[in-house]
Amino acid sequence: MYLENSTVCKEVKKIHKLDYGTIYVFEDFLVSEFKADAIIDFDCFVQLYHYLNSYSEHKESFGYISNRIHKYTVKVADFMKARPFAQKIYPTAVVTYDEETTKTFNFEKKIYTNCEAVLCDSLDKAIASVSRSLTNAC
Repeated sequence: MYLENSTVCKEVKKIHKLDYGTIYVFEDFLVSEFKADAIIDFDCFVQLYHYLNSYSEHKESFGYISNRIHKYTVKVADFMKARPFAQKIYPTAVVTYDEETTKTFNFEKKIYTNCEAVLCDSLDKAIASVSRSLTNAC
């Protein structure tokens, strides 16, 4: 489900329309929706970490949700190179809507050995998961 069609769309604080997709900013987390066939590369990761870092700057904890409504390509090596740009560990949930995208996420988790992202089948479940993580964060 597109975020704009969800019940939480009224809670969006800011929207960033980018070449590769849209970033929705909430009080305690970001949601990304990348475009179909987008290539998520080093520059994209750096920009994503910039948003995460800047919106979480004065917060104890802040989360990230990847709402995978489309299929796109993630450059694994670029993700690894950009990882040092993250100033915190962000509780993360990934929403998938079909078997292929779920398999892709499970494969990514094997590659990113320290990946603690939670797989969810709806945006509401992802928000609940990230919110619980933020509540339990120290």
